[in-house]
Amino acid sequence: MKTTLLSILVLTLISCDASTKELIGSSWKVTELKTNGTIAKTTNDVILTIKSETDFSLQLDKNNCFGTYAITGKNNIKLESIGCTEMCCDSDFSMAVVNALYKVSNINLNKDRVSLSSDEVEIKFLKVKTSSENQSKTMNTNEKLSGKEKIPTEETTNVGMFENPDKTQNASDDVPKGDYIELYKSPCKGNCEEFTMKFYEDGTVYYTGKFNAQVQGKHSVKLTTSKSKSLFQDFEQSNFSSYQDKYDDEKIMDIQNTYLTYKGKKIHIRYKYNAPKELQALLEKVEAQAKEALEKLKK
Repeated sequence: MKTTLLSILVLTLISCDASTKELIGSSWKVTELKTNGTIAKTTNDVILTIKSETDFSLQLDKNNCFGTYAITGKNNIKLESIGCTEMCCDSDFSMAVVNALYKVSNINLNKDRVSLSSDEVEIKFLKVKTSSENQSKTMNTNEKLSGKEKIPTEETTNVGMFENPDKTQNASDDVPKGDYIELYKSPCKGNCEEFTMKFYEDGTVYYTGKFNAQVQGKHSVKLTTSKSKSLFQDFEQSNFSSYQDKYDDEKIMDIQNTYLTYKGKKIHIRYKYNAPKELQALLEKVEAQAKEALEKLKK
C-alpha cells in the first residue's frame, strides 16, 4: 500500500487556554454536522483521539487517519497534513465529515463539548471515553497505505461471490421499448460491488453483477409500475441533461464511482455531496429501487 498525504484540515479540540497535556489520550465523537444550515443525518460514529501534544488520529467507520496539529491563536488552528487508509467504502456521513473539515477555521471548546466551524460548516463533538476497541482500530503510523482505485477491466468483471447460483436465470432478450435509467457502480480497492442496473418505466429491471457482486451474472426482476413511473417523472422534471458530466472531490480517499445515465446523458458521480441537491435526490431514489431489486434477486 502507498501512503497518501492529504492537505486537509487537522482536527484538534484544544483552545489557547487549554492544556494540551490534559487532553492527551482524550477522544471526541461527532454529534452533529451542519453544512450551509442543513444538518446531516448521523449514521455512524466518527471519533477523534488526541495522541500527543502534536499528533492525533481520526477513526471513520472503515478508514483511519492520522496527522499533526498546532495552536496558532485563541480560536484558530494551524493546519498540517494527514494520512488516511484507503479501504472502501466509508459511509456518506463519514465522507461528509471529512469534506467539512477542509472548510473549518474556528474552534470553540466548552468542557466536554467542542465545535469546529466556518461560515459554511459546523461540526459538534462530545467527549467520550477511550475504549480499547477504538484504540485497536487506530492505524499504526508506520503502516503503508493503499494505492490507486480499481477500475473496470476484463479481469474485474468475471470474478466475485455468487449468491444462490442454482437459481441463476439469464435476463430475457425481450427488452421493453422506450427509455431507461441506468445505474453503474464501479469496483474499488475494498469490497465494493460492481454491477449495472437498467430500469424501465414498466417496472422491469435488468441487472448484471460483476466484481464482488453478491449476485453474479445477468438477471431480470419486476418492480411495481407505479414506482417506476414516478421515478421517470422525476427525471423528466429534473432537466437531467443540464447537469455537469462529473461531480468529484479529488481530496477524498478511495470511494466507489457511480455513473447515472438517462437519454444518452451520462453523469459520473464520485462524491455526491458536490452534486446539486436535486441530482443527489434522484440518485438516492434510483439507489433505493436498486436495493429493492437486489433483495428480490437474492431470494
